[in-house]
Amino acid sequence: MEEHYYVSVDIGSSSVKVVVGEKFHNGINVIGTGQTFTTGIKNGMIDDFDVAQHAIKDTIKKAQIASGIEIEDVFLKMPIIYSEIHDVVHEIKFDGTSTEITGEHVEDVLDGIRAKNSAKDIEIIGVYPKMFKVDDLHEVSDPKEMVATQSLSVDAGVITMEGSVLINILKCVESCGVHVLDVYSDAYNYQHILTPTEVELGTCVIDIGDQLTQVAYYERGTLFDADHIPMAGSVISEDIAEALNISFDDAEKVKEQYGHAFYDLASEQDVFNVTQIDAEAPVAFSQKDLSDVIEGTVEEIFLEVFDLLQEMGLDKINGGFVLTGGSSNLLGIKELLTDMVSEKVRIHVPQQMGIRKPEFTSAISTINSGIIFDELLDYVTINNHDVPSESEEVPAESEPRKSAFDGLFKRKKDTVEKSVYTSKEDTHQSAQSSETIDNEEEKPSVMKKIMKSLFD
Repeated sequence: MEEHYYVSVDIGSSSVKVVVGEKFHNGINVIGTGQTFTTGIKNGMIDDFDVAQHAIKDTIKKAQIASGIEIEDVFLKMPIIYSEIHDVVHEIKFDGTSTEITGEHVEDVLDGIRAKNSAKDIEIIGVYPKMFKVDDLHEVSDPKEMVATQSLSVDAGVITMEGSVLINILKCVESCGVHVLDVYSDAYNYQHILTPTEVELGTCVIDIGDQLTQVAYYERGTLFDADHIPMAGSVISEDIAEALNISFDDAEKVKEQYGHAFYDLASEQDVFNVTQIDAEAPVAFSQKDLSDVIEGTVEEIFLEVFDLLQEMGLDKINGGFVLTGGSSNLLGIKELLTDMVSEKVRIHVPQQMGIRKPEFTSAISTINSGIIFDELLDYVTINNHDVPSESEEVPAESEPRKSAFDGLFKRKKDTVEKSVYTSKEDTHQSAQSSETIDNEEEKPSVMKKIMKSLFD
C-alpha cells in the first residue's frame, strides 16, 4: 500500500492536539493522536513561547508513539481570531490556444490572487475556490481535464491574518523540529463537518472552545463569513467558581462531572459536595443549582453569537446550527439552543476511531482541507490497494513540498521557478525523473523566510 500521511497540529486555547491520518477511500483513517494541556496558549495564540513550545513537542512525541511514524511535515490550523475574509476574482488567459486544464493551471489562477495583496503586515493564509469559470461560459467546481481556449477564472474567498500573529505561531511550531507545509483557517475547515444539504441551505457552525467561541456561516456550497466572541468554556467555569465560592480548578471539575446547561432537564437528586473558599465543612449543591448558573452563561454566549450573525446580515439560518468544540460536551447544551431557536440543532462529533470527541473537530477538519487541496492541485494520487513492485520508481508525490512560508500555493513539483525567499532557482524534477534532489541545503532558514514578505 502506498503510504501518504497527513498530520495536523491544532493549537487550542487549553491544549495542543496532533492527529496523524491517511486518506482511505472517501474518508480519513486516523492512525495516531496526541493531546497536551497547557497554559502557554491564550485565545488560540502563543502566550508563553517556551511553555507552548514544550507542549507542542510533547504532543508531537505522543502522536509519533501512537502512530509509529516519524513526524516531519505538518498542516497547521489557525483560529478565526485576527482574521478577515474577502472575495476576489482572478483569471489567467490562454489567448485562443486550445488548452487542457491541469492542476498546474488551477494552482496558477489561485496563486495569482496573492499578487493582489498590497497591504503591509497582512498575510494571506487561505485562498479557497468558490467556483471556476472556463472561457467565461462553464461554471464548475473542478475544471481539470476540461478544455479552454480563452481563459480560466476563479471566484475565490481569501482569508487574511495579521502577519505578526502568523509569524509567531509558525516560528513556535517549526522550532519543535517539524516543517509546516500549509496553514488552514478554521473558517474554511468547518465546512467539512457539514452535509451537502447543510452547506447549500445555509448553516451556522458554533465551535465553543475554552476561551473562544468561533462562528462560521456557510451557504450555497461555500463560506459566507466567520467571526468569534471572547466567551467560551472558561467563562462558564469562572461564573461557577464565583456563584459557588470555590476555586477555578474545582469549578472546572464540577462542570465536567455535574454540569448541565438546560435547567428544565437538570436533576435535583444528583447532589455533590464542594469545599468553599475559607470554609472547612463541605457544602452540598444539586445539579439543578449548578445548572441555574451554567444556563445563564451559555445563554449569554448564544445571544452573542446571534448578534454576530445579525452583523453579518443574517436573520435566518435555513440549514440550522451545528455545535462542536470541547465545551459542546456539556449536557443540555443542545437542548438549550434548541429552546432558543426555531431551526434544527445538532452536535458534531468526529466519527474516526480515537478522536470521537468534539474537541478534535478542528484537527481532523484540517486534514480534510489538506487532502482536498492536494487533490485539486494534483499533488497526490493516493492508492490504498495497489502495491508497487520493487522495480517501480518512487512516485513524484513523495517529494517534500515547500513550507507554508513559501506561500500556500507555491508547491509546484514539475516546474522550474525562482523562490521568493532564495537567491537561486530551486529546480523541481518531473515525475519521470529518477534523480534525487536534496532540498534541505537550498531551503532558507526560518528567520530569513518569515522576515521577508510573501508579496515582494
